[in-house]
Amino acid sequence: MRVQHHAQHTLGTRLRRGVTVGLIAAAMAVPVAGIASAQPAPPAPPAPPAAPAAPVGPEAPAVPGAPGLPAAPGLPGLPGAPLAESATSITLMVNGADGESIPVSIDSTATVKDLKGLIQEQTGVPAAEQQLVTASDVELVDSETLASYELADGDIVTLAVA
Repeated sequence: MRVQHHAQHTLGTRLRRGVTVGLIAAAMAVPVAGIASAQPAPPAPPAPPAAPAAPVGPEAPAVPGAPGLPAAPGLPGLPGAPLAESATSITLMVNGADGESIPVSIDSTATVKDLKGLIQEQTGVPAAEQQLVTASDVELVDSETLASYELADGDIVTLAVA
C-alpha cells in the first residue's frame, strides 16, 4: 500500500510539474521538447544579398569552431575567424628590387596586407609603398587572402617599391 501511495504521489507531482513547465513555456513562447506551442514561430529575417564569388583554391575541409562568434577579419587562426579556408603555413620567397630573396612564413588564410606588414618588418619598406606581384604577373590586392591567389609553399612574389 505504501508503494502504491508513493507511485501516485510521484506521478501526480511529475504531471503537475510538466503542466506547469508547459504553461510557462507557452506564456513565454519558448518551445519545450514534447510540448507543441500554441503561438506560431516568428518569420525568419530575409537573407542578405550574396557577395560576389572570389577565386579560391581547392576546397579545404571545414575547421571546427564556434559558429556563433563574430568574425575577426585579418586575424586568421583566432576564434571567430572565417572558416571557409583551412590555415596552412606557407613560406613565400619575396624578391626585392635589389635582387635579394627574403623567405616569409605566413598562414595561407592571411591577407596580402598582413604579408606586407611582415615584409615591412624584415626590409623596412613601408607597407603602403609596397606592390607585390606573383610569378604570373598578377598584382596582389591588400584585402584578398593569399589562398585566393592559390599561393603555395615556395612560390615567388616580386616586391616593387612605389
